[in-house]
Amino acid sequence: MTLPSAPDPGPRPRRHPGPALPATALLLLPVLVAAAAVVVYRATGRFWGDLAAYRTGALAAAGGDGQLYDVAHRGADGIALGFTYPPFAALLLQPLAYVDAAVGLGLWTLASVVALSAVVRVALHAAGAGPPVRPGAVLAGTVAALPMFPVAGHLQVGQVGLFLMLIVLLDLTSGPANRWRGLGVGIAAGIKLTPLIFVAYLLCTGRWRAAGVALAGFAATVGLGFAWRPSDSARFWGGGLLDTARVTGDPRTVLNQSLHGALARLGDVADVRAVWLPVAALTAVAGIVVAARCARAGDELRGVLACATTGVLVSPVSWHHHWVWCVPALVLLAARARPRAGRAAALAGALLWTLCVASAAWTLVGLRGEDLHFQGWELLHSNAYVLAGLVALGVLARRPGGPRAGADPTGPASAAPRHDQPQERDGETVTRADAIEDPIR
Repeated sequence: MTLPSAPDPGPRPRRHPGPALPATALLLLPVLVAAAAVVVYRATGRFWGDLAAYRTGALAAAGGDGQLYDVAHRGADGIALGFTYPPFAALLLQPLAYVDAAVGLGLWTLASVVALSAVVRVALHAAGAGPPVRPGAVLAGTVAALPMFPVAGHLQVGQVGLFLMLIVLLDLTSGPANRWRGLGVGIAAGIKLTPLIFVAYLLCTGRWRAAGVALAGFAATVGLGFAWRPSDSARFWGGGLLDTARVTGDPRTVLNQSLHGALARLGDVADVRAVWLPVAALTAVAGIVVAARCARAGDELRGVLACATTGVLVSPVSWHHHWVWCVPALVLLAARARPRAGRAAALAGALLWTLCVASAAWTLVGLRGEDLHFQGWELLHSNAYVLAGLVALGVLARRPGGPRAGADPTGPASAAPRHDQPQERDGETVTRADAIEDPIR
């Protein structure tokens, strides 16, 4: 007897790799980048400049008190780089004193790329992409960020900015249950002073407790520094931190993308304090007001980005790698680049990415021997980040944003209406979702 054959099910559907492949690639990417950094180091014999200064400071601090700010790393180009951070930072960097330079470089680069991916994930979540945030989106954001000069330059010199940015983002964009909001800001400021501007942001948004936690955390880092290295701490906090000559000899260098540097390049003079101080003060006030408006409108990520942009603009020296805040800005624009209302966001994101990638050409300026003098169109090119930051603040001032699903109900946006609450517009009742006309939302 012949049994009837089963019906042909037809061609089998193709299986998609699912989240496993992007997740695996996301894990391998930091390893590959770190391995490449070590290979380049072993081939060239050059240790990443800022990381070398960190390691030199860690070694000096390990040798005893009073030596932290008397040593410097002299690179192959003859430039001496000394340790310029508070003693608390040297305490955290102590592991670098006990590993080989190549090992330290590999581990630092590995951790930096991991921090970059974490920044992309946190920014995606804060921008409303999820939950859950897919590994493929994080991978795409990380890969897109790597060739951007603030990121590539950051990895090249072995800077600490990616870690500080991640700490601040985790602190300020966390959920309403975070009773320790502000602590991350305080710890980040204890490592490098620039995050202190976020204390002003917390105060201007009415989060007094969080501002107090931030200041208490910062004071704790200062206290730990004094307990560990009293002489070095007295030297730093007694006036050493105000010596900008420790950071750069001339603010006109193109890699100094601050208002101070821009004004110095425009005037082609090194000392522009008489002009810079009032301009920086006005920009600081205006920038913090814009940041507070964004937060009160329900968009914490915009508020944080506005505050960070203000900080790098008004700082006396803001190196190209201080502008790593372009990464969450790009993530925000990508998340808001929807088919209909997001064309402006897509265009802005493309321009931002192109600008940050093309600015790598600044490293070639020194080859022409014109690192301090710019004329004509060079003035626009040499001040590109400063101009982009000012434009961004202007856009945010006009369109501070609005509440999103998942916004912190206990934060400054708690008084803002929900998306589905009816509102009045031109005599008719509309929902909040219909009322939003912001092209970059």
